[in-house]
Amino acid sequence: MVRMVWAQLRHARGRSAGVLAAVLLATTGFVVLTGASTTSRLEAIGAFDARFRPPYDILVRPAGAPAHGPLRADQTVATDAGIGLDQWDRIRQVPGVEVAAPLAVLGVAQVTPRTSMDLTELVDRRAERQLIRVTPVVRAERGLTRLAAAPLYVYVSRRPLVPLAELGRKLVYTDGTRVDPTTSGLQCPGTGGGGPLEVSPDGARRQICTTVAGSTDPALQRTQASPVQAFQLLPDGRFRAASVLTVGRPESVIPRTRRLTVNLTSGMPMVLAAIDPVTEARLLGLDGAVRAGRYLRPDEAARRNQTGPTLPVLAATDPGIDQQIEVGATRLAGRYVDEVTTGGPAAWQRLHRADGTATRTTPYDLASAYRSTVGAALTPGAQPLAYVDSLLRPGPPAYVGDSDGGHRVLPADPQIRPALDAEALDGWSFQSWFFGRTVRREETSRPLARLGGEWAVEPVGLFDPAAATVDDAHAGLDNYRQQAPDGADSRSRHLLGARGLLPNDDPLGYPGLVPTLLTSLTAARPLLAAEPGLAERPLNAIRVRVAGIQRFDAVARERVRMVADEIVRRTGLDVQIVLGSSAVPATVRLPPGQQGRPELTVRERWTKQGVATQIVTAVDRKNMVLLGLLLVVCGFLVGNAVSTAVRGRSRQLALLACIGWPAWRLGALVLTEAVTLGLMAGLAGAAVAIPAAWLVGVQISFRTALLCVPVGALLTAAASVAPAVRAARARAATALVRTAVAPRRRGARSGTVSGMARANLARVPARTTAAAASLALGVGSVVLVAAATWAFQDGMVGSLLGRAVSVQVRRIDVVATAGVLLFGLLGTADVMYLNVRDRAAEFATLRAIGWPDTALYRLVFHEAAGIGLLGAGAGVLAGVGTTALLVGGLDGRIMSLAIGTGAAAVLLATLAGVVPAVLLHRLPLAQLLTEE
Repeated sequence: MVRMVWAQLRHARGRSAGVLAAVLLATTGFVVLTGASTTSRLEAIGAFDARFRPPYDILVRPAGAPAHGPLRADQTVATDAGIGLDQWDRIRQVPGVEVAAPLAVLGVAQVTPRTSMDLTELVDRRAERQLIRVTPVVRAERGLTRLAAAPLYVYVSRRPLVPLAELGRKLVYTDGTRVDPTTSGLQCPGTGGGGPLEVSPDGARRQICTTVAGSTDPALQRTQASPVQAFQLLPDGRFRAASVLTVGRPESVIPRTRRLTVNLTSGMPMVLAAIDPVTEARLLGLDGAVRAGRYLRPDEAARRNQTGPTLPVLAATDPGIDQQIEVGATRLAGRYVDEVTTGGPAAWQRLHRADGTATRTTPYDLASAYRSTVGAALTPGAQPLAYVDSLLRPGPPAYVGDSDGGHRVLPADPQIRPALDAEALDGWSFQSWFFGRTVRREETSRPLARLGGEWAVEPVGLFDPAAATVDDAHAGLDNYRQQAPDGADSRSRHLLGARGLLPNDDPLGYPGLVPTLLTSLTAARPLLAAEPGLAERPLNAIRVRVAGIQRFDAVARERVRMVADEIVRRTGLDVQIVLGSSAVPATVRLPPGQQGRPELTVRERWTKQGVATQIVTAVDRKNMVLLGLLLVVCGFLVGNAVSTAVRGRSRQLALLACIGWPAWRLGALVLTEAVTLGLMAGLAGAAVAIPAAWLVGVQISFRTALLCVPVGALLTAAASVAPAVRAARARAATALVRTAVAPRRRGARSGTVSGMARANLARVPARTTAAAASLALGVGSVVLVAAATWAFQDGMVGSLLGRAVSVQVRRIDVVATAGVLLFGLLGTADVMYLNVRDRAAEFATLRAIGWPDTALYRLVFHEAAGIGLLGAGAGVLAGVGTTALLVGGLDGRIMSLAIGTGAAAVLLATLAGVVPAVLLHRLPLAQLLTEE
């Protein structure tokens, strides 16, 4: 049998070459695309292993904290304390814990950047008294919010001005004058009195009001309460401030200046948090983010000096605030100067409408002013960054579910005031331009108890939040970088100028603030002692990193789970495993602002757990679909070639049956020939696989290339089973006689080429079905592969971790999809080519009876188009149906791709008729008619 197989391969070179080419193409393509799929998985997993881990694996929060659903960015730095220092110690002792870094968010402090304006050039040095109006216009939220703030009035007089020296039951001035506070307050309604005294030429003293108020409502302080600053123009041309408190010292301590500068009262909210410097450095490398000064010492403690207690802090280089101020200055007409001695709503209205000289406008940026202030505060002997006597502890924004699956933040309610005492509320309202005007917050805790006087906040160093941050895939777990939600639709992106939305000076605003002032737990103890509940359980979160995690696998997941379970057992706290989590976009709709900002739809970055497991599963599922389809189309291509070769040898097999070959031997002959060709094709494929892979940008090893040999043998063996069975059933008497193929049923006779093409397709349903099935397999495979790829991409791109991985594999997925389509089309072309060869006698007969070549060509193209329509239609239906079943849904992309692929398949199938048409010219007409 071996000699007969060898003889058959030598003498039937055309048939053998056809099978060899089909097997070579199938095996090489299968191995190359398998290598591409493997490379895809390795690149995906490699990219994933480099990005799967956030800086900490477990987030420990107070008992009762929400532990289900995505974790909002502001929840990792929430002010809901409730973890004791003893519980932190127990967590550090859990086996497997590498780092346990505590975070105690103490509250929001007011920092007042030094925003000053030089008014010297506006002063009329000839006037005895004059009044300058300073008008701020505040813009925030990328310029969408605009607030016309209450003006500041600067009173300049050549007359003597007596500043206040002491506060008490009597107001004591530097010249010894004593005034009853009630009398002083009545002279300037709504201010409480205490303004400097002006001495008239006749010796009379009258008070310069500290404020000219149009309303005493705290909510309107920044728009209808105008502070007044008084300056004395001395005979030597210098200026001395009078609206000061000398704390019992003579007025000679007040400096004299050549320039008249006024400070704008503009507070900036900054979150103060306490950390353990050692564990924070190990967890986030915070010590490496210091840009000036030094890092916090482990035992950094609060200090006391002559002016009171001092709190050392590590301050952020950037406050993450977006707010600008345009300040205009106008010198008013002389008839208005006396209004500042009466105060009250009527005076406020007259001054507000007063005319004067042309306005000079100066722009200021609050963040820039902060950077200058904090830099100056770092200089030895400089003024502290801020003075703090209470800390605001805001609750989270009030989110509600939206009808479209997103979220909505409720607007601020003017009728609901924050739960603050009157003094704290008055201070915050006066310092903040937008206090309580942005969004509604859930229940707001009262501020910390009075801190035993004012605490000076003194920076020891500056840290860059961007240098102590995490990658974008875990941005939702970032503790120190200010979150800036970007526009979720084209309208919002346009309104925001393609930039993220940053908070303004509203400590209760949106988005929530992150810690930008860090002190040590040791230094914070005196502050915590002011409120017993906080002193016992001061921590808001503990971030835990587990030891021994190198890659994301089942062992790592189990190790983290065991540590988390042990933490719960020892402390009773709530834990969230964030290993393998990722930032996911959450759509949030913001209500219109009270100062002009329209409604916005933004994307926040929340943290979703379990994303890593979903990505690994998606990678494996996608590759399984790709390899399965590649195996099917390659097997179909080889099976079709072997089946056609067996049909061409039907007479030879019949002769062998006549001379006594048993059925098993005929089947073995076919199997042996096919497997021999498969081995030859496999060896050739092994030689060309590596260069072919290089051409499509895939790298495979020599060992992978050698897979062509067993793949070729197995493919041809599997594809030869059915032809071998048919060969074994060959009957000598019937196989030696050529008979015409009769139609299964009589159809209507057609006199057109298209009608004859339809009749021919129906007359040989097996051949038609084979050709259409090949095309349907190719079309359906493209639809299914593309859908699987898109589902894979969509499932991952929904998270930032998945987006980083998906970029690595997109090109290889395109190569694999193109390979599936190519094999499907080659199978179709092969079937159509062999179909014409099998029907060569029919075409010879038609030509003999007078059919012109053009008619024969049209017949071939019509049959090709018919097969294309059948195959494309079936492929589109099968691909769409299978996609809906496996992927779980259909969208416009899949339907458009299915229709486009079907139309392209019809066109390609029709064009595939060119090769059979050319073959018609080469048919041996006389020989074929003789055989008939």
